[in-house]
Amino acid sequence: MTTYKEIFGKPVKFLSTDPDNTEAEGQIWYNSTAGAFKSIVALEAWSSASNMIQGRRAGGYAGTQTAGLAYGGRAGPGGGGTTNVASTEEYNGLGWSTGGSLGTARYQLAGATSGTQTAALGFGSSSPPNTITEAYDGTSWTAGGALNTGRGFSGGAGTQTAALGFVGYIPGSGDSNATEEYNGSAWTAANVFPRSTRQVGGNGLQTAALSIGGWGPPDSNLVDEYDGTNWTSGTVYPIGILDVRSAGTQTDALAFGGSSGPPGKQTLTAAYDGTTWTTKPSLSTAVTSGMSAGTSSNAYNAGGIITPSSTVTSATEEYNKSVNVITPAAWSSGGSLNTGRALGGSAITSGTSGIVFGGTSPYTGKTESYDGTTWSEVNDMNTARSYLSGFGTSTAAVGAGGYISPGGPQSAVEEWDGSSWSAVTSLPAARKSAGNCGTLTAGLIMGGASAQPYTSNLQTTTFEYDGTNWTTGGALPEAKGQGASGGTQTASFYASGVLAPGTRSSKTAFYNGSTWSEGADVVSTFSPSAGGLGSTGTTSAGLATNGSNLTNIYDGTAWVTAPNYSTARNRGMGGGTSSDALIVGGYSAPLSPAYRAETEEFTGETTALNLKTLTTS
Repeated sequence: MTTYKEIFGKPVKFLSTDPDNTEAEGQIWYNSTAGAFKSIVALEAWSSASNMIQGRRAGGYAGTQTAGLAYGGRAGPGGGGTTNVASTEEYNGLGWSTGGSLGTARYQLAGATSGTQTAALGFGSSSPPNTITEAYDGTSWTAGGALNTGRGFSGGAGTQTAALGFVGYIPGSGDSNATEEYNGSAWTAANVFPRSTRQVGGNGLQTAALSIGGWGPPDSNLVDEYDGTNWTSGTVYPIGILDVRSAGTQTDALAFGGSSGPPGKQTLTAAYDGTTWTTKPSLSTAVTSGMSAGTSSNAYNAGGIITPSSTVTSATEEYNKSVNVITPAAWSSGGSLNTGRALGGSAITSGTSGIVFGGTSPYTGKTESYDGTTWSEVNDMNTARSYLSGFGTSTAAVGAGGYISPGGPQSAVEEWDGSSWSAVTSLPAARKSAGNCGTLTAGLIMGGASAQPYTSNLQTTTFEYDGTNWTTGGALPEAKGQGASGGTQTASFYASGVLAPGTRSSKTAFYNGSTWSEGADVVSTFSPSAGGLGSTGTTSAGLATNGSNLTNIYDGTAWVTAPNYSTARNRGMGGGTSSDALIVGGYSAPLSPAYRAETEEFTGETTALNLKTLTTS
């Protein structure tokens, strides 16, 4: 009988704990602690990821799953959108951020699909001017050499300095069989494609490109391969397909989505090894005309058109073939407050530990503590108020400032010791809706309003707390309130916020303990105000929510999109870390006196080895 050692060249190991690295894939070992044989098995699956900033279809694309690029396309309502866009979005594997805009808004443009996030190429268009070529350097687009044959709906491959454009639709003339090669400055005609068509899927290099499907009718299942000189036939795709998207190379490709004659938009995913197509796990949502990037093992599809009524989507799905189980970041329902409210203070350090206090329901001093499942009422504040700032932990917190009517903005401060509130040193000046972060002995509040009307009295002041006294710190670059804040007394951020009636800031200010400086703009301006006011995250890993259920994450360089929370609300309470946070209470959006009690819990993306216990049957 053949043994495991004879097959794999190594014996079954006896281990007391499971391996914690991917090199154990396919190996079998006996876990003496569990009394079972185990192995690590690779998984293949699509999973939901963060939405694009702007839903769009038929834009250009390039890059990888952790450094992707999508640009141009068509957005808006109606069958497939009605507005050509110039905006560019960059993907870092967690979410989308804003890049430089194309010089000319257009859709059904092609791209050098093997280009990178910092060296991309977009060319052509479905409507004049359609010979345009633009190159991206990671910041801005510049004009390049014009196509010889202006067209849209074409295929693309290659890199910024060695690109390939083929087939497409010429307005007024019909489908084209033209092939052109780009050297970084000019396009040159090459051997024509085997037929005139459009809406093919393309990937690979200028000297090793792949074309999939195309316009029929019926929709084509033909596959063509380019070697830098000639086109030859490859193995046909499993179905006739238009606007399929793909990632990888000519001999190691992944194709997905697209449109086919009835039933229409597709979820089909298939892998190509240069000879054979193999069906893979399907997309969760049937989609066509999206934007893609990556490899045959790690790819994504973003945007495109879904049903019903050819809706333009902003959704992103990621494909991963890995020995790791990847659980996407997500919001989930938690326990409800006993007293629904908005505009309270909070001291929340994680999804399982925190308090909220005060707020409008109407004015209240009620305090509730959270254990990850249930909110429990504890002792009230001494002074009922709303619009107050809070920081600290569930057993050592500060509630500062706030608002009552009559009376206006307040300067009173109270400390929480885990069982009761006590009055301590007041703020140097009254503040309403100021930002906040830090601990009971090293706290910070920033901005906010000193009097009514609110937007006419916004301040740039920073106040620092040492557990006994308040001192004035550096001034904010702009006066604002109701933003998203986080960090510590010596390393904090204050993002977005209200500037004046109808105007909102997109700026983020960073504090080093003495001075503020401006950094990356948020992706989603927090309007009408932050969804969950409170201290969430740090200057290298921040989290912010807005009143329209949008979430942004800060990675130390840029804000990117993150999964939306479920129930739109504004002026709620929040807190925690960028991977373990809460949002609770608030108003129903838009502003209306329908105070909410629901809690939502945010959990960041996690990765774990796919350990399997082997059994017999």
